[in-house]
Amino acid sequence: MPLACLMAVSAQGASLPSSPPATAVPAQIGPEYAIPTSPDRIGRLVARVMIDGRGPYRFLVDSGANHTAIAASLVSRLNLKLDEDARLIVHGIAGSLQAPTVVIGRLQSGALRMRNLRLPVLNGPLMADIDGILGIDGLADSSMTADFARDRLVIAGANGGVTGAEVSMPAHLISRHLFVIDCEVGTVPVKAIIDTGSQRTLGNPALLAALLRKYPTSAASYATSIFDATGTSQAGELHYIPSLRFGSLSMTSFYMTFGDFRVFHFWGLDRRPALILGMDVLGLFSQLTLDYRRSNFGVLPRPEMEIPSIQALIQ
Repeated sequence: MPLACLMAVSAQGASLPSSPPATAVPAQIGPEYAIPTSPDRIGRLVARVMIDGRGPYRFLVDSGANHTAIAASLVSRLNLKLDEDARLIVHGIAGSLQAPTVVIGRLQSGALRMRNLRLPVLNGPLMADIDGILGIDGLADSSMTADFARDRLVIAGANGGVTGAEVSMPAHLISRHLFVIDCEVGTVPVKAIIDTGSQRTLGNPALLAALLRKYPTSAASYATSIFDATGTSQAGELHYIPSLRFGSLSMTSFYMTFGDFRVFHFWGLDRRPALILGMDVLGLFSQLTLDYRRSNFGVLPRPEMEIPSIQALIQ
């Protein structure tokens, strides 16, 4: 269950720069969190969730997670019985673990209602200030809209859809409703997973190899590391990216984290160029909608959009 920069938006795209932006980057960059712990809007997407009529509690919305999970701290507050024998395997960006579980009677968030759930229980620093992770189980006939301008998240029923989106595109669904869209990094065609639980946009080695053949300016790298919900860390590298395009949107001149992350193998996306589109990009829009019933992805750009500079990556 998984999980950065000047930005230009143009229906026609933008010319590629000949070299990376003149931005100082230290040789070693601090850890990046697949489930962020900072409260900024770009770094997280949080839903109000009721558990057995109590709450609301703060659950990180993770469109890259097949299964909803609950924090050990909330299990303690609710006096739920922890079952160490009935464990569930939780897959993260970099690793996996067998987590103990609890059973809850009802979970509700907006139009989303689920009953008689056995949830994996997660602990560690990534769960420090959230009460759980709201996965995509139960969203098959729903839509989810994050309105960043109004600071609200709406989970609608079967009649919901991509209503306010200016840019809308079809998505492919893999591994039980994970959203995949076609995009381009530079001129390289790429499959992109829409992952609201990932703080950073992550690329696989196949994408990096394709970029290095075409863009020598992408060769310079800066060390970083990724921590996921399983508590596993993995080394990665920041590389300069000339552009990222999906639909009619084009973003230019920023950095992406690359690594041979386990989740690409788990999703069967390790042999061709692929990336995980995280909240560092998705959170820049005014609105984001995932319509699970219609397999449609939509965004509403802000009037003026900027990708955070490289300094924001190392904070």
